Amino acid sequence: MEGSAIAVTNISVTSLVNGEHDSSRLRKQPVPPITTSQSDEYCHRLADISSRATVTDPLNIVFQQEKTGPSKPVTADMIYIGSKRRIETKVAAGALIVEACNFAAIACWEPPSSNPPPLTEAQYQEIAAERPVFAQFVRDIQNAQDACLGVPAPRHWKLSLMARDPERKDKGAVRAVIEPFVARAKKERVPLWLVAGNPRARDVYAYFGFRVVQVIWSFPKDGPWKESSVPTWCMVCNWPLE
Repeated sequence: MEGSAIAVTNISVTSLVNGEHDSSRLRKQPVPPITTSQSDEYCHRLADISSRATVTDPLNIVFQQEKTGPSKPVTADMIYIGSKRRIETKVAAGALIVEACNFAAIACWEPPSSNPPPLTEAQYQEIAAERPVFAQFVRDIQNAQDACLGVPAPRHWKLSLMARDPERKDKGAVRAVIEPFVARAKKERVPLWLVAGNPRARDVYAYFGFRVVQVIWSFPKDGPWKESSVPTWCMVCNWPLE
């Protein structure tokens, strides 16, 4: 899942972003400093925080149980393994990991230079052989991106993963790992793309100017998972270009 690792309960979007409810006052305050790295330590911290933050997300549970079976409880340690592997692949292609407030919030941003080519049909089939639900999800996301940005897609920034440590409440940390990159993409005149895996994440990203362009259902209503269909939100920012 891309750009969706936010787990919060019963708090407003502005309190999640700023750390308290008076957003108009806090938006006047400086954004907390950030650091960026492609190190193994940063890969580990992102995988650890995101797995703890999203261990109860329905989509993560579905994808994990597709590998381990529906009877096995999903743990953060299980999610960590796959997350770490995906993050390392993205970093190897040029992605940046950015953190704020000593890892209170952390994100993986893929710059335009690291945009990977779409998967081939053979690659989709290879994934589908063992994980058909995940393979369809990946295909649907690519189709949504194609429909929005066009084929071939223009150079764009992608927010692959973002998480706030569920045990931390540092003010402005989420804002710090998102807002500067939105501003940078607008300055570079390129769009930004992400996929939100839960309603709270969707609303946080909307706060920073992303809009939903398509909702993907991982399990079609006429399929075997009719009662368990899980939505994800494909979102774009700065498109059409401002």
